[in-house]
Amino acid sequence: MKIAVVPGSFDPLTCGHVDLVQRAATLFDKVYVVAMINDQKKYTLSPDERLDIMRYDLVGMENVEVEFYGGMLYDYLREKGAHAIVKGIRNSDDTEYEIFMANFNRVHYPDAETIFLPPRHGFERISSSYVKERCRKGLSLEGLVTKHTAQILLKKTEDEKWLEM
Repeated sequence: MKIAVVPGSFDPLTCGHVDLVQRAATLFDKVYVVAMINDQKKYTLSPDERLDIMRYDLVGMENVEVEFYGGMLYDYLREKGAHAIVKGIRNSDDTEYEIFMANFNRVHYPDAETIFLPPRHGFERISSSYVKERCRKGLSLEGLVTKHTAQILLKKTEDEKWLEM
């Protein structure tokens, strides 16, 4: 069985992420989508909120499992017996960073190759940061996240505004 891991912060899961997972699911027997912690990021959604969104938005993908992991990716890969890490790359900044991370993970877990998938047309500029910025400004999230995720983000933004008053 060929196993892949799609890691990320998923704060929130975007339509680009959903597309990436769908594409990975056609290439591998089993795909773990794992929400992780990046100490360099400030999170809007809690780990439980991110998992709830992922479970809802990825429902129906039979060979996809969603999890949260607070440790190092290479340890998670080892636990799952993974053969591949699937990452989306949108631009040269993503590419440079992801190549660095691929080499780092290869040193610690050489049994998994990193596979880079470019975004489908229309998803090139979608990022979780962009989605959150648009949400804070009250702009449309259509085509960036699912309606379910948009509702959660809008409620979260309203709650934050209430706390600021």
